[in-house]
Amino acid sequence: MRPGRAADLPALVRLWHAEVRAGRRDSVPREVELRGLLAHFDWEARSRLVEDGAGHLSGAGHLSGAVLVTSRESGAGTVARVDPAADGEGADQAMRDLVNWSLQLSRAAGAAAAQVWVGPGHGDRLRAVGLEMVRPWWRMDRGMTGSLPTPAPVPGYELVDGLKTSRAFSWAEMHNRSFADHWGFSRRSEGELMTGKAPQLCLLAVAAATGEPAAVTLCQLETYTDDSRPQPVGLVSSVGTLPAHRRRGLAVWLVAEGLHRLRSAGAHHASLYVDGQSQTRAFDAYRKLGFELAFETEVWEARFP
Repeated sequence: MRPGRAADLPALVRLWHAEVRAGRRDSVPREVELRGLLAHFDWEARSRLVEDGAGHLSGAGHLSGAVLVTSRESGAGTVARVDPAADGEGADQAMRDLVNWSLQLSRAAGAAAAQVWVGPGHGDRLRAVGLEMVRPWWRMDRGMTGSLPTPAPVPGYELVDGLKTSRAFSWAEMHNRSFADHWGFSRRSEGELMTGKAPQLCLLAVAAATGEPAAVTLCQLETYTDDSRPQPVGLVSSVGTLPAHRRRGLAVWLVAEGLHRLRSAGAHHASLYVDGQSQTRAFDAYRKLGFELAFETEVWEARFP
């Protein structure tokens, strides 16, 4: 096991794709996008790689295991997010070693907790190192052929998109206010949330009388490799409503509108992500819009005193 480096990214992507093909990982962003996301990642301190039996690895080599550790701030303190992968012979031991190293790093760095997000099939490995499953995280899918749900405007509200909002409007602040009382919430910045978003796919419901924002939905086109979904995929995200405006149908309206706009933009499939234990039962609304559970990620957690 050794620290990673930026030159290892192609081999790491191949390992992740092997996990997608095996049904243990949801999807992998394009390598060019990953390079942007990891531009400032501290490979030496926050990654470990397990090489194949040959014991030698160049930037084009093969990996049998890897882990990356990032962190975010929450109301309960710093939460480390651990992303392990292992494939082939010795995967069980590699997974345990990588997760153990990540837990030690997280504790030493002063994290309040460490979360390991993995696809199905890792439960025994993670339970063996003291982790507890705390959440199912669902990807729900629907096709884009045939009829789409008709957007149903909610009386007293108007729909605007990113082409019509004021330059002073903060999508990140709207997102943060909408999700502040949700499980696992951490604040997002404007750049983090909105980079690459087309303004016509960024939707907002506002109160007709005051113009005050009430609900938000952000959509974008994504293309994935080694993926069974028809490409490109229309990704629906940040479906949130401020507490005072909930249970009025605003989210259903915005998601239905987003589906039509995504199909017009070229999407052949649609996906969204939702907490599988959502207190608002958001998944029920998505099922009414034609979405069905397609992949379940498991969130395992260790808390540090």
